[in-house]
Formats: sequence, structure tokens, C-alpha cells
Amino acid sequence: MSKRRFKLAACLVSAVMCLSTISAISSTAVEAAGSLTTLEAIETTEGIAISNDKISTNNYKDEKYNNPVSSEFFCADPTSVEYNGRLYLIGTNDHEQFEVIGPDKDNTYEQIKSLVVLSTDDMVNWIYHGEINVGEVAPWITNSWAPSIVSRVEDDGKTHFYLYFSNNGLGVGVIHATDPCGSWDDPLGKPLISSGTPGLTDCPNPFDPGAVIDDNGVGWLSFGAGMASDGTTYMPGSNRIVRLGADMVSIDSEFAEIPAPYHFEASELNYINDTYVYTYNTDWSDHSKQWEYDCPVPSQCSMVYMTTKTPLDPTSWEMKGEYFINPGTAGFDYSNNHTHLHKFKGEYYIFYHTLMLKRGMGITGSYRSMNVDKINVDEETVTIEKTGGTKKGPDSISSINPFTVNPAAELNNTADISFDTSNMAEPSVVSDQEGAWFSVRDVEFTASEGSDEAETPVHLEKTAVDTIQYNITVLSVDKDTIISMYPSTKAGVDCVGSADVTGTGKYTITCDMGGAEGLMNMGFFKASNDALITFIIDSMTVNGTYEIDLSAELTNTREWADGLRNIWNGYSDGDLVYGTDYAEFRYSKSNDAIEFYAAEIPSGNTTGNAPLLSAPVAFCGTVKGTGRVEVRLDSPTGTLLTSIDFNSPSAYQTIFNNEVAAIGGTHDLYFVFSDSNISMNAWTFAVTGETIRGDVNADGAFSIADAVMMQKYLLGLGSLTAPGAGDLCTDSHLNIFDLAQMKHELSSK
Repeated sequence: MSKRRFKLAACLVSAVMCLSTISAISSTAVEAAGSLTTLEAIETTEGIAISNDKISTNNYKDEKYNNPVSSEFFCADPTSVEYNGRLYLIGTNDHEQFEVIGPDKDNTYEQIKSLVVLSTDDMVNWIYHGEINVGEVAPWITNSWAPSIVSRVEDDGKTHFYLYFSNNGLGVGVIHATDPCGSWDDPLGKPLISSGTPGLTDCPNPFDPGAVIDDNGVGWLSFGAGMASDGTTYMPGSNRIVRLGADMVSIDSEFAEIPAPYHFEASELNYINDTYVYTYNTDWSDHSKQWEYDCPVPSQCSMVYMTTKTPLDPTSWEMKGEYFINPGTAGFDYSNNHTHLHKFKGEYYIFYHTLMLKRGMGITGSYRSMNVDKINVDEETVTIEKTGGTKKGPDSISSINPFTVNPAAELNNTADISFDTSNMAEPSVVSDQEGAWFSVRDVEFTASEGSDEAETPVHLEKTAVDTIQYNITVLSVDKDTIISMYPSTKAGVDCVGSADVTGTGKYTITCDMGGAEGLMNMGFFKASNDALITFIIDSMTVNGTYEIDLSAELTNTREWADGLRNIWNGYSDGDLVYGTDYAEFRYSKSNDAIEFYAAEIPSGNTTGNAPLLSAPVAFCGTVKGTGRVEVRLDSPTGTLLTSIDFNSPSAYQTIFNNEVAAIGGTHDLYFVFSDSNISMNAWTFAVTGETIRGDVNADGAFSIADAVMMQKYLLGLGSLTAPGAGDLCTDSHLNIFDLAQMKHELSSK
């Protein structure tokens, strides 16, 4: 274990000097260190790796998935807006309720008076910016739920954001800002919409706003729930739409009804190809009892959409049908929903919520989590393809560049991590205990050769089923028992596997399928001793290789909850029963069986033809605290790139190390902390020469010339190699000529 002492420029803390900063520095200012903050000397140690048994497994978001969006916070009812190349996602702060009443009481929403803010530019790594405290901005509110945000460049040249929200079920409020992270103000000091708003009648619950600005710059607002005085289950008659005033905080038309059958809640508006698109959540009733539209009957509590060219004419609205199924039908827990469509960087995405994170935590309270998936929208015909949510979520739009300064709070997953959001624009991550970690998805060190070529589609072949292992989590059981799973072959032979259950926790049940080429039933269970049990089949592993996520709850405490899917579930030929990227169970009508199809899973690096870096790199980060940070590849216990000790309990320090092991391709990075109360706010990798030296000029001290050279080094404009490299003009000190040279190199880059 080696130790070396450095004194570095605060290049990451100050987010790396920009061109304007460099060009403004004078030689006098440089000598006085006026524009460059230097750090106290710290101990930088290439430490001993944290043992695997100390690394946290308290990640409630599965490492395989990009959903839910937040791995630490409960949030729901998504809305989004673009700003400066990033997509900002805002939602109901279920976590506020969770923190007040605890994990095992149901979510009743009455404590929620804030909204959460996250942002992304690649759809898989997200920054949690913190909360918009609506109760402080607008102290007259009862609650703040179900936001809808729009933005517009106003006459002052600034982008203005208008954030509408449900004030409980009592009405709609609006707050305003010129940045999604605030600060926010209350332009009205009262609700925009309430039961007493002039002209609004017969709308029992004027909440769940959906806002949009059309191509003419005109704002529109939809809202409403409950049953009007002459309403029915089929046509509740309470949802409304209105044109907003030019100031976006006033009403500029009469209120018009949208005739939305089986309307429940969750109004939202989009504008696509000169067409207004209205989406909402249907109720839980049987919709087949009455349906008068030329499209399939929507399923219970699903999302449907309607379109029009003239939104204030109720007769102009056209029912287009169901476009997003209930989460329970898609493999999550059954729940209501609130969706939001957004086109970002040329692709449409659907935001929605599930109970996915609470399921990962194993708690009973119905706290929700925001998810996202790609969705197909035909803009020419304004047709939205029917789909359902996935646990995997979308692929990244672009990979992370490790050679630029990256905010530590932009991440995909966490375990025992909290956030310092005192500066919402630049939050930091904080370790809550030893072994805490966060991960960043798709960090590209080198691109694969031929990476621009189209990907070869996965070819699945019909495959015999030798074994099925059920990976389960027992949630409750009233006595010791033996639970047995009974998947059955096409011939009707049950292939039994069992597990002794002595309490809650994780178990596996393995069934020998004997090379079955078709199944009748994917598995039902029985419990001995008349035990009452509820458990989740988290996943099943087929043939010891293919893990297929299920997240299916089985129980004998109520009817029709003791088995997985089977041939009697009403499938059409070729329908997917369960599946993942490299394996699928599909129904065959001709064989009246569920058949298994699989492909060979690629081994090793998914970018296996990517070359290693042509030059060594070093990891740099800014941290505060005492302990160690490790950088690992592809899992919390994966290959160790570097391990650095530090001792800076009261201020952020820049740490860096000697060159790390050879690396290439695209990886997920995991940052693991040895102790609690360690903060990190930025990281980067920098290409080095033969070595990194704290004293660039080899004169026995870290000078301002070394500081500026380190700045240049992290800008990617130079490397730290032989002595004298920090002084561009080789005259033993930094002068105006060196600054001019740096400015020239920056301007020509």
C-alpha cells in the first residue's frame, strides 16, 4: 500500500474552468491564486479493497433494470418538461407520506405537500434534485398531487415554467419559475380552479390537471373527476377542458366537457400533429357492459385516449381506445395509474407509476414509483400503440463519457445512499453506512468496432425445458410448512418441487421438467399443514441459465391467486406468456401448449470487440469525509478499478490515483464507500502520460502553475508527463504567455 501527498486545484468542485474564466485571468491574478481555489494537502492511498460481505445489498431496485426511475424515493403521477437538453421529471412526493406514517401503513396521501424533481439526458441515469416545497411556496394549499408542467419562452427572453397541481381533490393550483429547480413563486395566491370558479358547474372533484401549449402558443388545461349530477358509471360527465389566458394563470374560455366513458381520474393533454390528445385512467368496472365506440373495449383501470381538432366542442372528441394496460396485467401489482407522454430526442416515452419499489422493499404500504418506457406513436395518424410497462425500462439514448466531469448524483441505482440537495442544481450523494454504493449505467471508455452497424436480432429457437427454479420471497406465513410448486407438461404430468419454509425470507424451489417440449401450466402451489402463506415469485430460472422476471404474488388466503399463467388464460397463437431478452414462453395454438424458446446468451463484455484504451487513465473525484471510495465494474462486487483512501471530514477534496487497470468497452460503474457520511459530488477519468505527479514541475512544491496544468489536464487538453509540463513556456513559472497559449488551445479545440 503506497501513500503520496498532493495539493490539487479544486477543478471538480468548480466544475472545471470554462473558456471565459481562463481568458479573463491575468498574470497577477494567477500569481495571487485569485481565480483558482487550491485544496489542502490530503492523503491519497491506493487502499485495500472493501470485502464483499461488507458491501450493501439494500438496493430496492434490481440491478438488471432501469425501472423504477428513482431507486430511493417513492413518487408518482409523472409530468415532464425539457430544459437545456435535459428532461425534467416531476411527480407527487409519496415519500413525504412514507416518512410521516411509515412503511406498513397504507398511503393515504394527506401528508403530501411537495413534489419531487429528477432529470436525465439519457433516460437511464437520473439526477434526484430534491423537492419543490409547494406548501411553503403556496401556504394556502391542502395538498399537492398529480402535477402537470409546461414551459414557454416569454418576452423577457427567459423560459418560464408553469406547474399545475391538484390541491387535494378540491381544485387546481399553479406555481411559476424560470428554472425547473426553482426558485418557485405563487402568482395567484389562491387556486386557479376550484368548485367556486365562475362558470364551472357539476364537477365534484376539479383536480388532476393536464396542461399543454399548442403550436400557436395557446395554453389548455383539462381536469376533473367524480360523477356529475346526471352522470352514470358509463359516462360520469365530470371532466372538463378550458383555454388558458395569455398569462397561463387565468381562464380564457368557457369550460367544456370531454365525453369520456368510464372516466376515473388522471387527465393529461398532448398536442401531436395539430391534434389535441386527451388521456385518462378508466375505472375498475366491467367495461364490456356498455361500449359504443368503434375500437376494442378497454380493460379495467387502464389508460385510454381521445383526440380532437376543436377541444371546446364536446361532440368533436373521438375515442381511440386503450393504449396502456393496468400494471397488474403487465406483471406488477394492480393499481391505478397516471401517465404522461413525452417526445424526447426523437423518441416517444411513456411515464407512469407502479408499486415496484415498495415491492422490492417488502413493505405493505402502497407507495408508488415512477417508471418509464419507450412507446410507439404514429404522428401522422395520431395513433398510440397499445403497450404495457416493463421492469427493464428503456435503453440509454447515449452512453456516459467518463472523460468529462460527471455529477455523482446522476446515477441509475443505489444502496444505502442519501442525497444532499441543499443546492438543487448540483446535488451530492452521501453514504448512509459502510458498504453503501451507487451505480452509473453505460459508461463508454471505448466504442466497439463497427458499433454503427445495425444490431443482429436475437434468434430464439424452440428448446426443451429441463428444469425450472422458482426464486421466491415469502411475505407472510402462519406456521412452518412445505410449499410445493406444480408446473405441468403438455401431457399433464405435474413436475413437483418443494421447499421447507420456516418464516419470511427468500427460498428456491426447483422442479425437474424432464426435457419437456411443452407445458400446460407454468406452476401452481400447495402448502402443507393448512398453512396460510403469501409469497412473491421474484423470477424463475429455466435450464439453470435463463432468468425470467415474474414478480407474481401467490397466496392461499384468497381465491384464484395460487398459480402462474396456463393454457386456459385465453391466449392467441404466438402470444407471449413470460419472457426476457434471450428466452420466451409462448403459446402454440396448434399444439395447445406453452412452448419455450431460447437463444445463446453472449458472454463477457457486451461490447466485446471494443479495444482497450490506448493510454492509461486515472480516476479523479471530489469527496468529503473519511474513509475509502472504490470504483468497480458492472456490479457492486465486480472487478476493482481503484481504491482510494482519504481524510477530509469538513471540506470537499479532489482525490486521484495512479493509472487504473486496462479498460475498454462500455461498463456500468459502481462507486462503493467504506464508511458512512462520505459525500461525493463529481467524478471523471483522465488520460495520463507515464505517471501523475502532484508536483508537475518537480520543484518540490505544488505551485499555481501545477494547478492550472491540472485544470488543463482535466479539460482533456493536455497530459501530465515529464517535469516541466506544468510550465508551457519552460521558464519555471506560469506567465501571461502560458495563459495565452492555453486560451489559444481552448479556442481552437
